[in-house]
Amino acid sequence: MGESDAVRKAILAMNDAGKIVAAVCAAPGVLGKYGLLEGKTACSFPQHEKNLIGATVVREPVVVDGNIVTSRGLGTTMDFGLKLLELLEGKEKSDEIAHKTVYREKN
Repeated sequence: MGESDAVRKAILAMNDAGKIVAAVCAAPGVLGKYGLLEGKTACSFPQHEKNLIGATVVREPVVVDGNIVTSRGLGTTMDFGLKLLELLEGKEKSDEIAHKTVYREKN
């Protein structure tokens, strides 16, 4: 994925437009390769943390830093998806889906 010029152009265009750029598992390393993690906090699959060039690496399920959203892997995808939904549609919608999927109880 990181070698594709079309992917690179699309990701950089989204970033330049201030849109959300999200990546999970090994994919945050691609963002590092493109220079998008410089000065940011990010996470990825543990064996790929070395590819988070310029980032402060943390081991959180999901990290949001500005318009960049990263997540660690398969086990964190529900948190990742719900965080993206929250950013795009609001916390109420994210909480509704978390409840409907029996991921979290209503507060």
